[in-house]
Amino acid sequence: MLGKWTLNKIVTSGYTPEETLKDPKKINGTVNYGTTSDYIDFKPNNDDQVELSLSGNRTIGTYVIIYSDQFSMDINDGLNYCMVNSITENKLEFTAKIDKTNVTKIYSLSR
Repeated sequence: MLGKWTLNKIVTSGYTPEETLKDPKKINGTVNYGTTSDYIDFKPNNDDQVELSLSGNRTIGTYVIIYSDQFSMDINDGLNYCMVNSITENKLEFTAKIDKTNVTKIYSLSR
């Protein structure tokens, strides 16, 4: 899981109509990415940093591996509890649930 992954798409669900009206960044549905500026980098440093870049907008957070198929990620939208759906040498898909919300995001990554 460690290292840099190209972010292909994020499928989001769980935002209420009120949330999407208040903040246009909070949308349900599929957003496709896939350029070199769209990535997630799970850094193997001692700080357990994760770097998320969406369309060139970078955010630094932290991650904690809980079990072999579960980890948490504290990033721009809050604390995410993540479950690995599938992982191979070249593909990673995980589902992230944002703490204290009904919002779920499915991340599809490749390298």
